[in-house]
Amino acid sequence: MMKKFTLAAVLLSMSLFASAQSKSVTISSINGTNVEQYDGQVADVKMNRYMFTGWNTVSFPFDLSTDKINEYFGNDCRLEALTDISGDENAMKLYFQDKKSEGIKANTPYILYFTGEPQNVRITTESTIQAGESKVSFSANGYTVNFNGTDKIMSGDNIYGIFAKDNAESKFVKIGEATGCYATRCYITVDGDKDVNFIPVHNENTATAINKVAADKANDKIYDINGVQKKAASKGINIVKGKKFAVK
Repeated sequence: MMKKFTLAAVLLSMSLFASAQSKSVTISSINGTNVEQYDGQVADVKMNRYMFTGWNTVSFPFDLSTDKINEYFGNDCRLEALTDISGDENAMKLYFQDKKSEGIKANTPYILYFTGEPQNVRITTESTIQAGESKVSFSANGYTVNFNGTDKIMSGDNIYGIFAKDNAESKFVKIGEATGCYATRCYITVDGDKDVNFIPVHNENTATAINKVAADKANDKIYDINGVQKKAASKGINIVKGKKFAVK
């Protein structure tokens, strides 16, 4: 009986010691943190992340549930991921889809709309640290667009990010060598050296966008007063997009 009691006491002591030894990992959202040494380990994660009112980019080396997202960034925040692209360098559309209900997944680049005043957000959560690349890539018309999360300060002549002064829109523009991109944020690179004009599109997929353009073109058709389609406007009453106009 005494041996069983002693064994139970030892096991309890070991359990308490293991709990006391639980790792606490602080993630730098400026210079970045080498998280490879903690890869796969459950840890008490602490991170300060400055958020601007409007669109921000986020990429974390740990998961964050929807409840935690609402707790830290507000119930009315929006979280979207890049799911497709279309167009060319003159007008490259970036299709972002709502992913808030899925929560933030580790090493995944997102854009997040923050409705509060600009402030430092303190994140504390128990989560599994996951080291690895944060990147999604899509191709259109010979161009490959890479949406990258970064765990360190990034800089370069051909990277695109969201400027704080433009954060009311999720507009990606060249940020330049001097400005750079801090850790836990995201940036875009394009295979090739051409400058690209990015146009954000929210919660609309490529097929829907194409169908919308087709519908708009169809609505440009011209009809007479009897509903018969005409090749061009002519003398009399013409109807375009449901509106009447007269040609004398």
